[in-house]
Amino acid sequence: MTEQKYWFKAHRYGYGWSPNTWQGWVTVLLYIIALVYSFIEVTKQFHTTSDIMLNFFLRVVIFSAILIIIAYFKGEPASWQWSRKNEKKDF
Repeated sequence: MTEQKYWFKAHRYGYGWSPNTWQGWVTVLLYIIALVYSFIEVTKQFHTTSDIMLNFFLRVVIFSAILIIIAYFKGEPASWQWSRKNEKKDF
């Protein structure tokens, strides 16, 4: 049985994930491509700045939610951290 390789590793400080394998990097690259393509499509469809920003913002929220869901299921368990667990404190 092979060991599961996480696509995303948990941050050392704070909460969240960073790409850890080529699959994680491809996921982030697809996310960026989707945002750029969406922005181009939105600017073709709408002509006022408020319409462009509103429609693009909705797409950013949707794509970001999808990225977070993928990172949650394919990444290390994340938890809020202020410092490394075995770190010496100087006070």
